[in-house]
Amino acid sequence: MRAAVIEQLGGEPVLRDIPVPEPAGDDRLVAVSTAALNPADLVYAAGIRLKPTLPYVPGLEGVGRSADGSRVYVPMAPAPHGTFAEYTVVPAASAQPVPDDVTDEQALGVGVAGITAWLALCWKGRVQPGESVLVTGATGAVGQVAVQAAAALGASRVVAAGRERTTLERLRERGATDTVVLEGDYPAALAAASKGGFDLVVDSLFGEPMMAAIRATRPGGRIVNLGMRAGRTMELNGIALKGRDLLSCNIGDAPAAEVGESYARLVSLVQAGSIRTDHESVPLEDVAEIWRRQDSSPHAKLLVGI
Repeated sequence: MRAAVIEQLGGEPVLRDIPVPEPAGDDRLVAVSTAALNPADLVYAAGIRLKPTLPYVPGLEGVGRSADGSRVYVPMAPAPHGTFAEYTVVPAASAQPVPDDVTDEQALGVGVAGITAWLALCWKGRVQPGESVLVTGATGAVGQVAVQAAAALGASRVVAAGRERTTLERLRERGATDTVVLEGDYPAALAAASKGGFDLVVDSLFGEPMMAAIRATRPGGRIVNLGMRAGRTMELNGIALKGRDLLSCNIGDAPAAEVGESYARLVSLVQAGSIRTDHESVPLEDVAEIWRRQDSSPHAKLLVGI
């Protein structure tokens, strides 16, 4: 089968012909139609958090059909059989059904990015109807879903904060009450937009933007961090944090049932028109190009047609 393969740490995927994976135990073989790229794919390939066994097929998620013809979403494909290939394997309990009226692009738009956003809001953030929510890094794939999901969950105010103005304006049409451009004196702008303090912050930036978000959070509020696009270290002011809960969210730590329920809820919101996502797609032959695009923090979901 055709597959994109990582052959060295820090390298880009290259197209190769490799054997079709053989399912073991309760694994299911899935014929992949579309795969998605995530920042975590690049982190893993670089050996930053874990040292993968080389060579391997990258790709955490994809959509395809299992042997019985059912259409499924594959979350967190187990290494070394990622989704950037004509076939992958997935534990039967992890495969999520995809309704026929939901396209591959929609299914992947609320996949890893959407589930991460939902877990941050609900599993860790415990958002309640009527609460105010700030989403930093709102112009990324996770942030865009987080803004729309917070609105759909009944937040009284949803403030989207990021750098890319065009996407911020689009988010006003998709549920954001207000937007803040993270330039200049943005800490003051966040404080003003909080109208006395946010109840919940969903942060994918870390660093100085998260510190500014903490200062804009009310006493008793929660800050959920799920990414470090602004840097992997920061100086944390204990006085500003006092009385507020700082939490970390990682999709890999969530129970399988929580992940499945999150995805089902997101798909239902897609069907209702409450969540819309943007995407860019290339064929498998151009996987190296889209790999480089991901490293530049794109404002749309990057997909690979298999």
